[in-house]
Amino acid sequence: MPDPSVAIVGAGVAGAAAAVRLAERGIAVELYEAVPEPRPIGAGLLLQPTGQRVLAAMGLLNDALALGTRVDRLFGDTPSGRTVLDMSYRRFHLEAYGLGIQRGALMELLWRRVRQLGIPWHCGRAVEGFEQDEEGVVLRLSDGEAVWHSALILANGSFSKLREGMKVAQHARPFPWGAVWTVLPAPPAFPQIELRQRFHSASQMLGLMPVGKAGAGDAEHGINLFWSLPVAALDGWHERIGLDRLKQQMTALFPDVAPLLAGLHDAAQLREARYADVWMSRWHDGRVLAIGDCAHGMSPQLGQGANMALIDAHELAAELGGGRDGWPRVFARYGRRRRAHLRFYGQASKGLTPMFQSHAIVAPWLRDRFFGWGGRLPYIHQQSIATLAGVKTGWLWGRLNL
Repeated sequence: MPDPSVAIVGAGVAGAAAAVRLAERGIAVELYEAVPEPRPIGAGLLLQPTGQRVLAAMGLLNDALALGTRVDRLFGDTPSGRTVLDMSYRRFHLEAYGLGIQRGALMELLWRRVRQLGIPWHCGRAVEGFEQDEEGVVLRLSDGEAVWHSALILANGSFSKLREGMKVAQHARPFPWGAVWTVLPAPPAFPQIELRQRFHSASQMLGLMPVGKAGAGDAEHGINLFWSLPVAALDGWHERIGLDRLKQQMTALFPDVAPLLAGLHDAAQLREARYADVWMSRWHDGRVLAIGDCAHGMSPQLGQGANMALIDAHELAAELGGGRDGWPRVFARYGRRRRAHLRFYGQASKGLTPMFQSHAIVAPWLRDRFFGWGGRLPYIHQQSIATLAGVKTGWLWGRLNL
């Protein structure tokens, strides 16, 4: 078993889940978070069957089910009525479904477990760099202090600067498109929806997803609203476009959303989201490992980000049963274990994103024909749902076994 005292930088889904899973295996871990008072920020999440299995292994699935909303189907179309996406989890497996949940609700579950396990959590202590040798890793903190740990796990997001200190080939290329999003209360007469999307070519996309309650004491159910925008239009959008005009654009694309938008009355309710394609030749460098978006950030089109983070934490903990190997060997085995799954979804994300968020003409035209017509073919539908469910490890065959 590796030596104890592992540092984890970043207390998001990947970092918190890794801290919990390692602590459950008897490993001493410490969380470092740059923000003095961490608050869960981010859009609603779709927990796939894969992410649900990890939460079940952590004893958190029942709590998540009580807060979230079951999603059985993804449906997307154009204003003219052309079906682009129509995918049912039940056609993958009769008991399969997605779980729409607010990020804040999921983070509170993970953070509560972190506290229950007594994991040291250093808030407001930014890690600015690190050096490693054969014995361990020294973290350089923003206040000038140097702290030693036997290993380091980086879980601080797609735009991590610390990742650049790893001696592995890598790149992080920002996507040219992002989004604004918010969670709005479901109006009393608003129809029951599942994961609903409306497209105009690839230049406009509106997404709606029920995400349940913000917390255990909250009776109000929310709906996550996602509106695609080029990154160049994100900065200062509320000054150039204005909230009223933005709502008009949304309503023009999807008139049914008007009652929901009545709850959107201040530009401050909308948060901005930016994404990056993160590629690494491998995810470990000696005693340092990158997980979550820090290791394999991708666009949100496949709905896999939080699920990949949970799987990373789960699979890392599973590699601790290989004897008294040191951290470099554990991290190397973890990389081999995750390679096929992560490579497939990284490639799929890069290939699919221009079909849904771009100024392209040909790509969305092909999307409408292939996903609309082709998606009705049993084999293609099965492959599409398996991709959405998060279980594919290759284009033609291979399934993840958690």
